[in-house]
Amino acid sequence: MKRKSKSPKSPLDKHTVEELEFQERRIIKYMKEGMTREEAAMQALADLREKMDRR
Repeated sequence: MKRKSKSPKSPLDKHTVEELEFQERRIIKYMKEGMTREEAAMQALADLREKMDRR
């Protein structure tokens, strides 16, 4: 049985794009504040989780 694969051209849903943009903005903000990329990414992910919990 063949597995169906998603088309690489399929667009990401709006919600996913918003989450990625949110994380990207947070990473940039934290890096400007002096964090390393890794620290900023972890903090951005924590912020995103907190934001999702509030919904």
